[in-house]
Amino acid sequence: SFYLSDSRPWPWARCAQPQPPFPPLLRAYRAMAPPPGPLRDCSPRGESCARTLCAALADTGLKPEVLHVVGASEAELSMDFEALSQVLPPGARIVLIGPHAMGAERGACAPREEKLVGPFKCRGLQVSVFPHTYQRFLTVCHTAETPQLAVLFHPGLDIHYFAWYLCLKLWADSRTPVLITAYRRPENTGETPQVVKTLLETLVGVGSGAGMWVIEEENPHTIEEGSFNAAYFVTLGCQGALPVLAEEMYFALYQALLKLGYPFAPRVGYLDVGSESELVMATNPRLMAAVAEGAVRAAKVGEDGCDEETAAEFAMCVLDSVMGNGAGIAWRASDYTRSACKNCGDGYDDLAWHRTICPAMGLLELNTGDEVRLANLTRQEFNGREGVLGEFNSAKQRWVVNMGGRDALFKAANLEKMPAKK
Repeated sequence: SFYLSDSRPWPWARCAQPQPPFPPLLRAYRAMAPPPGPLRDCSPRGESCARTLCAALADTGLKPEVLHVVGASEAELSMDFEALSQVLPPGARIVLIGPHAMGAERGACAPREEKLVGPFKCRGLQVSVFPHTYQRFLTVCHTAETPQLAVLFHPGLDIHYFAWYLCLKLWADSRTPVLITAYRRPENTGETPQVVKTLLETLVGVGSGAGMWVIEEENPHTIEEGSFNAAYFVTLGCQGALPVLAEEMYFALYQALLKLGYPFAPRVGYLDVGSESELVMATNPRLMAAVAEGAVRAAKVGEDGCDEETAAEFAMCVLDSVMGNGAGIAWRASDYTRSACKNCGDGYDDLAWHRTICPAMGLLELNTGDEVRLANLTRQEFNGREGVLGEFNSAKQRWVVNMGGRDALFKAANLEKMPAKK
């Protein structure tokens, strides 16, 4: 393992205390008891996830009482909670969050129910499940405890960068430790530990008590011939404040990964619809449009942004690099046009899936002209004030709210839509 620090101490020392002997009778009883609720019996992937998490906790000396496991699916539902109970504080709260956290198959319709299920008592831990995206969790469960550790098992940051960015920024700004693992594909195609390491180093930096904390490029708890959970990394905060928009970091990541010979071509939107074979086809017009949109947005952002035609030419180069020569021309020649959100402006292929990550979505759908009430603000004196929605400010990722002739910006999570007056 490689640990990064400087002369200043980290907020948590690497001083894991020895655990008291676990009563054999209680251990045997727990092993026999079936997992409660939607949780599954321990699987090889679930054991790999749990052992990797235990190793990261030992590396950092963290003893989190609240963990958010984000992007959870079958592997996280079948983790070795017995092993976790021996390194976490008694009664620690674990929330498994993800659209597939209730066992729904990928490619299915977007989840409809936004409800926290649980907690379930499992091996001395309190485990809850929120079968939706983290963006919806933050809006719906705004009173939930702040995580002391966020965990992402092979989240595909390179591909789903735009969908993950606001979550990564939130954790970096709040200095929430984040454990991220990498998936090594056969013959080093696609995501590799080096790609994930470079991406994270470019985003959060290295040294000076912030950024990359732990780097483990050879995870001893990997399985499936070294592909699943091939490596893990822990970050804490960021060297500098991350910009609001994901596209503002696009070129820095593009150039850093280009040095590895890796084409950075993330998709805009939640492209988890359709079969797996459709998603990876170079001729899939939805995929080409989603990748091109990210490149165009990156080329046009900021004061030095280029014009539409130059941005399109850059998008063609990106498509050619990741899908092969001719992909860019095929995209320009295609008559496929993505739908765009009328509020945030992001393109999407499925409206229901888009709403799961749209920054303009409140508890209910919000639109210009809606009457709203401020809620869930840290400054209590503002809660309850009423106003009318103007336009959604995409650059700030906030709604403009007119209150008594004055405009102010607020996140969608802090706005309650008022019933229409009869």
